[in-house]
Amino acid sequence: MLTARTLAEAQTYLSLMAAADDAPDAAQPAPPETSLTEGEEAWTVHSEFGEIAVPYLSEDAARKLGVWFGLGVSQLVDAGQWILLAGTYARRALEADLAYTGQPGQDRGSVELNWQFAAEAIGEALKFLPDGADRLPDEAFWSELGQQVQREQPDRITRAQLTDDQEYYTGTLADFRALYGESS
Repeated sequence: MLTARTLAEAQTYLSLMAAADDAPDAAQPAPPETSLTEGEEAWTVHSEFGEIAVPYLSEDAARKLGVWFGLGVSQLVDAGQWILLAGTYARRALEADLAYTGQPGQDRGSVELNWQFAAEAIGEALKFLPDGADRLPDEAFWSELGQQVQREQPDRITRAQLTDDQEYYTGTLADFRALYGESS
């Protein structure tokens, strides 16, 4: 059985599996066949892609620390997949950001959440980077999508690019909040 650090990571994995044929938009909704059961030490997420255990302790620690996808390095989603997800979230954030004017009734949350998820997805990819390394190692790419990123976009897997991307996403979110104020 697979193990996820958080429910959000399990959902992300299922979304990636569902989107395997639609790689350009890697963050698709999880299939409706997904269900959740409670066990002694973990939830079990059931789907057509298999079962995923999500330990209660891991989810609790992540929630307390405000880490959406969990502590430590993912064993479920590889670095290339996180990079693709970050790009998807960033595109969504930019579209929503450009459309947002601050008028009542507009969806401000989608702007903020997508910029935040883009930054956090890059942060997840950065967790695979060994100390002192300039680029992500080969073993950080085990999925077909991840290996495709590694092969076709080698400039995106460097420490410098990942750090730049993360700073851009967090900076753009900060600029948005500075312009429109903090969320209520």
